[in-house]
Amino acid sequence: MKKIIIMMIGLFLSFHSYSQQVTWQCTNVIVDNPSAFMSVWNDFMDSDFGRTLSPNAIFQFDHTSSEFSATHQVCWFSENAADIQANWEKFRNSKMMNISGIFETWNENVKEEATVLGQSLIADPAGFDLKFAVVYLIKVEDPASYGAEFTKMKKAFDATERDGVLELHEILAGGEPGVTHEVIVRSKSMADWLEARNEFVSTKAFQEFISSTRPYSDVLHVLTGSPVQFYNAN
Repeated sequence: MKKIIIMMIGLFLSFHSYSQQVTWQCTNVIVDNPSAFMSVWNDFMDSDFGRTLSPNAIFQFDHTSSEFSATHQVCWFSENAADIQANWEKFRNSKMMNISGIFETWNENVKEEATVLGQSLIADPAGFDLKFAVVYLIKVEDPASYGAEFTKMKKAFDATERDGVLELHEILAGGEPGVTHEVIVRSKSMADWLEARNEFVSTKAFQEFISSTRPYSDVLHVLTGSPVQFYNAN
């Protein structure tokens, strides 16, 4: 028992040596008129009311399968989970007051497809604004083992001194059926990601990670996207 406790403490410390835990809530949306939506959203977030909200970002999906109709994500994130909860009420009130025309624009241009609540396990918010992201939606049956193996692989990746980052997130509620975790790879561009990917997938560290985690994990979907705009994220 003592050995198990020591191992778990070591795993916890290895997670947190990499990360600030960020709680996030993302709504996958279909936006009929992105230009009109972004114009109103910019005005809304630049209002006195909008500046009271937690950090927020708009992402666009670049590559998805036929199972996904969403064109964008509206994401709220904070190190304080209470801020995320407060956004629900604030945003609901803002639509009722129609600040900057947000109510009409949301109703006319936006269709909500899914809402996901999650937390980062291994992530650095400083890398959130990199211009290209690949998102692996994963079903994990042994989270502790997966996290330990991911940590080992990330150390090997970080040693390559690439500009990209690797992140591990836990899905707490919502999202796609069967998905328990997200692995996100962020890079400066699709070309940079492809170059790094083609090199790293052949390394011993990556092959050991795949071999070790295959018995208890399964990649269900792979998506790509890019940030459109960040707000209140100083």
